Amino acid sequence: MISGIEALARIEIEYPQLSEEIQEDEGLLHIQIGTFSHLVQNFIDDNDAQAFEGACNLFVELFQEAAPELENALNVSFLEHLNFVDGKKVRSWAYKAMPTSMKKAWDEMDEYNNRIHGHH
Repeated sequence: MISGIEALARIEIEYPQLSEEIQEDEGLLHIQIGTFSHLVQNFIDDNDAQAFEGACNLFVELFQEAAPELENALNVSFLEHLNFVDGKKVRSWAYKAMPTSMKKAWDEMDEYNNRIHGHH
């Protein structure tokens, strides 16, 4: 099982530019995972398929072995924050590019939210 602390260490190794921000929010796992989410959203908005793929691979690695608190944070503070809606920027490509297991996790999160909040 991967704990929140272990996951953050992995994220910092892959993305040292997030290190300072992650350290500042020590103990606040949701905010720290949110920091990773913002970075990945930038990859989507910048149409950076290669960087996005790397981030997806890291997500899958963490998610499939995640301890409950980490799984919760990855759902609520990572997946839920990703925006795949085309607007000024084209983003729908990234949804299609997600690995199957990540897409499944996103779909389940989205469906769950729709049930709870009744959005369509």
